Order: sequence, then C-alpha cells, then structure tokens
Amino acid sequence: MTPNEPMVFSQAVEGLLRALGNRLDDGAKDHLRALGLDVRARLEPAYPLAVWTQVMRYASTLVAPGRPPAEQMFELGRRFIEGYSETLVGRAMLTALKVLGPRRTLERMSRNFRSGNNYTQTKLEALGPTDFTLWFNEVKEPEFYRGMLSAGVDRSGAKIVTVKTLNHDATGATFSVKWT
Repeated sequence: MTPNEPMVFSQAVEGLLRALGNRLDDGAKDHLRALGLDVRARLEPAYPLAVWTQVMRYASTLVAPGRPPAEQMFELGRRFIEGYSETLVGRAMLTALKVLGPRRTLERMSRNFRSGNNYTQTKLEALGPTDFTLWFNEVKEPEFYRGMLSAGVDRSGAKIVTVKTLNHDATGATFSVKWT
C-alpha cells in the first residue's frame, strides 16, 4: 500500500458482504479469496480500490444472476445501502440521512463516502429544489453508484427518486438526481 493509494475501508466491505446475505456460500468465499478478499479471516482495515472493484463485479453476479451486467451492478448498489446500514458506521450515517433530508445528504456526499474510503471527492450542482447533478471521482462502475444514490436518497426521505448517469469517463461520473 502506498500513501496515496485509493483504499476502501473494512466497514464498506462488511456492508457489501452483508448485502450478499445467504449468497455468500463456500464457493463464493473461495472466489472472493482468489480476488484478494478472504472473508473467512478477520477483515483487513482497508483494501485497494482494484480489489474492491473486482469484488464488486463478482458480487453483482451473485445478487442478480442471469441479468445484464448493468442491472446486476444497479441492484448491488441498492442492496449495498441496506447491507451498509447494518454496520456500526453505516447505521449512524443512514440514521443521519433521515434527519438531514435529501438536499443536505447530497451536499455532504464527499463526507458520507469518506466513511467508507479515502478517495471520494464530489461536486454538487443544484438545478432546482429537487434537481441536482452530482459528480464523483474514481467511479469504476457507474451503475453501482446509481443504485447507491437511488437507495440513499430514498432513505433520506425523498419520494420518487430518479438517478441517471449523465457521463462516465476516466476521471469519474456525473449523475442526475431528482425526486418529488
């Protein structure tokens, strides 16, 4: 690990594992170990972004087998929010979302994501009271983020949440986030 290497913290990994539920059988555990995540041992404090990305891609096939990869990632992102809410850090953060409401939740997105990694940066632009664009750096799987945003903004009290990917490139991704 280098000082500036993007790392994902154990609580995010724990949230992802909780999202898998009973899909985390012996075969899945073996596959995860081959990817660099030994779930039979105590979790490391942090994992490289490259390992996290491979683990996410594999985990998405477990939560929505037989569906197209984009749908698998979206579903994993939604389920991740549920799994993360079962961790100590996630429970506190997601409880705060309800108090903050959707707009302030989006305004604090860098801070929210920094509870799970050391690299996330965001830029929020308000287009209207319930219409925003949100940019994230280091987005490897935009559909995973779209699923997380959809579930997270919903949990913050918004109704009829719509999240669309506007742009995805090597620097990150921009999303449209709207609700009623």
